[in-house]
Amino acid sequence: MFGLRKLRFVDIGTGLSMMIATAGLLAASALHAADPGCAYPSGPAVCNDKIFEDAAAKLKNLNPGCCSPAPACAAPGAAPCVPSAPACDPNTVFSDPGCAHGCSLLGGELGEPWAMINLFDDGCGNNRLKDKGWIVGGHTQFGYQNKPDGAFTGNGPYLNQKEWGQLTLNQQYLYIGKVADGSKGLDWGFRADIMYGVDGNEGQSFGNINAGHYDYLNGFNHGIYEWALPQMYAEVAAGNTSVKVGHFYTIVGYEVVPSTGQFFLSRQLTFWNSEPFTHTGALATHKVNDKLSVSGGYVYGMDTGFYQYGGGSAFLGGFTYNLSDKTSFIYSVLAGDMGWRGDGAINSWILSQKWTDKFSTVHQFDILNSNLTVDAAGVPRQGNIPADFNTAAGGFIAQNSLGFINYAFYDINAKWKAGARMEIYSPDGQEYYTATYGVNYKPIANLVIRPEVRHMWSPNHDQYSGAGGSNIGLFNQTVVGIDAILSY
Repeated sequence: MFGLRKLRFVDIGTGLSMMIATAGLLAASALHAADPGCAYPSGPAVCNDKIFEDAAAKLKNLNPGCCSPAPACAAPGAAPCVPSAPACDPNTVFSDPGCAHGCSLLGGELGEPWAMINLFDDGCGNNRLKDKGWIVGGHTQFGYQNKPDGAFTGNGPYLNQKEWGQLTLNQQYLYIGKVADGSKGLDWGFRADIMYGVDGNEGQSFGNINAGHYDYLNGFNHGIYEWALPQMYAEVAAGNTSVKVGHFYTIVGYEVVPSTGQFFLSRQLTFWNSEPFTHTGALATHKVNDKLSVSGGYVYGMDTGFYQYGGGSAFLGGFTYNLSDKTSFIYSVLAGDMGWRGDGAINSWILSQKWTDKFSTVHQFDILNSNLTVDAAGVPRQGNIPADFNTAAGGFIAQNSLGFINYAFYDINAKWKAGARMEIYSPDGQEYYTATYGVNYKPIANLVIRPEVRHMWSPNHDQYSGAGGSNIGLFNQTVVGIDAILSY
């Protein structure tokens, strides 16, 4: 009986082994069939090993710098020695004080980040989309702020929105596109972005004002969460010149709507209150040489999406000049009929300087001038702009303003970066000040965690008190925030 059971056990084991082996052969056959360029033996034999080499490289990148080879023995004839084991102890991922590269979660190299477009790698060093200029990606951002910050947090389409004091999905962001590469002669491209979260209203085309146009008040809002389509444009390029037509982000200013494009969780008062976010129109860019690029185009004013509000018709343009490999200067301007913002112009100057390998600064100066008359409560009095649009825009709307912002950044190591932002925002003769400090921490290449402290003060802070249902003086407080962004 025991022998029979043993025989049955052996038979079952043999059968399972054959099934597993067969499945492995089928999987291997499928991989070869899916990539005829890696056929064996007609193709290069090394191509078949590429899959295993890539896997080994990815495993090594989990702890780069810590997997050093064992030291060699002394020369022949010397005293015998026993090479020590390679420094690849799993514990070194968390702590290895003796590692020359700082092998721990607080230091060390990050390796290469994973990207969504990597799903289209063929296993032989090629990518079916990337090699043809396609881009696919996105990010997920969760954040928390304990109080409203006078900019993105607590200043949604309605003043009673409460976006602070709770963990929120700030941005679920996805994009797809194709880069128009003029170096190939005439080439085409496009880009489409979609965003959902508490920051959705900032990406919407609220400059349309009238409900039901594109992504503004068109069923895209769900409480404090909103959908937005911030970019939707086509592009053509030839040589050093490209032209995009459609709906796209502004080139004015330093900060941007996507959270991955800046150091801090919170935003400038200047950016939120005086600068455009998006445009609809056409914009051409020409690279004159390695130092200078110029751009110019026509847009339907500020923050419109495939819709011309009123007589919105303005020039958008500027230039970027690299004075050296450490110094760059950017100028941008929007001038004309800016749509919901009235007639006028906003000019922005940005000077960036890299002082050392670790320390850099950015200095920005903005001037807004318009004929959009407002009363003490920020209610527009000119043209056909609805009297309650100040509520939809988040409250105060400046007619004229000055913004002076300074940044300082210090790269501590590959995983840590410290930053500070000081701002003076002066709308219509009022004065508002913010000072923000924080760090960016990258435990892995695809994840950044950003804690910050934001001090806000103003002799005019009562003008904004009550925003978002808060009973505090908005501009006489300290705001603590933290977020995490996973990019892919």
